[in-house]
This record gives sequence, C-alpha cells and structure tokens, in this order.
Amino acid sequence: MLTQSKHLTIVRYVSEVLPEVETQDAELGKSIAWADANPVVWKIVTGTRSKAFGRGSCEFIGWAQRSPAPEAILERARHFHTCVDPNVLGGLHYRSRDIWGWRARFTFRHYQDKGFKGGFFQRFDGRYDRDCMTLDYTAETLPEVIRNFMQWAASTPGVSPMDAIKLDREPLPEAILEAARRLRSTIWDTPEEPPTSSAECSLLQLPFSEAGGSAPAHSDPFHE
Repeated sequence: MLTQSKHLTIVRYVSEVLPEVETQDAELGKSIAWADANPVVWKIVTGTRSKAFGRGSCEFIGWAQRSPAPEAILERARHFHTCVDPNVLGGLHYRSRDIWGWRARFTFRHYQDKGFKGGFFQRFDGRYDRDCMTLDYTAETLPEVIRNFMQWAASTPGVSPMDAIKLDREPLPEAILEAARRLRSTIWDTPEEPPTSSAECSLLQLPFSEAGGSAPAHSDPFHE
C-alpha cells in the first residue's frame, strides 16, 4: 500500500469592505471586486433607503431579500451588478437601454444624494390602478423619474399622457406631472461612458462598448 499526501489550494474571494462576504466562485468574485471598488453598492444592498434595490426589495430572489447573512448580501450585490452592467455574466444584455437598466444605474449614481428615497409608482387611468413599479428618487430628480415611468407605461395599449400618477398610493400634484411631461425620456439613451475625472471616481466604470445594438424602436407620446 502507498500512502500519498496531496495539497489542495482553495481560492477564496473576500471583500475588503465587508470581510464576512466571501466566495470560492470566480464569477461571484467579480461582483465582490466591483462592489469593493464602488463601496456605495454595499450600502445600497445592506440598507433600506433604496426601495428598488435595498434590503427587503422584491427585486431579489426570496431567500436573499431580507437576510443579513453574508451569502444573501452577496446575492443582492450580484443581482444589482447584473442590472447595472449588462455585460456581466447573466446581466440584462437586452435591457441595457430600457427602464430596468436605467433604474439600477439611477440608484447607483444618486444613492448618496441629499433626500434620496424610494417609492411605489402607479399609473391611474381614472378607474383602476394599472402599471406599477418601485423606483428611487430625490426631490430634484422626481420629474425625471416620473417622466421615465410614464414612458415605460406608454407601451400599454390605451394609455393616455394625461393619466394620473400615484406615489405610494397618493396622486401626485398635476404641477409635478406637467413638469415631467416637458422632459425628454432618458430610458432609451446609451448608458454613460466610464468616468475619467477624479471627481467621478465613485461612479461606475462600465465597459458599455459591448452593450451593443441600437435602441429599440419606440414612440414618445408624452414628449412635447
């Protein structure tokens, strides 16, 4: 009989910001590296200020929604990563230029802004509540967020540009809606190029050159 000894090397990817978050999966390691390079990501997925992507959001798979366990935190960070960057393995390649990718990048870029919060947006057609979505916003960006929500809802047959919009089930003032209607929707825009200045160092650096394709054909019934 021979007695043999073998040495096994285990590679672990450990967050420098949240050391309890670790993995042996190389792909998950990329999300850890991304979040460490942009620490605001850890704040987003462990806090509750973001209703769209914070702890407790229904955006995430059930077991990871509220849990403070490291593996749940990592799952939320991984999912957020795929929403922000369409080039990540499993990312929203086909959603790089619509409201789903836009709302993730919005949260990423505005989370540390004054008055950042999230809410439940609904379209009301005069009889029933229709399209709905959880979106983050600030007082200054509320018209932009409403405008993009309107554009997304415009794909529903029979939608009217004069439909009311509710925020947390309360109708928004017509003055705010009118200000939103005057804006151009940005959900179809090509995602921003990677920042280069030191002042933008906290912003996301994405290889969007591979996002590919032109924006889908769409109408803009609310634009004046």
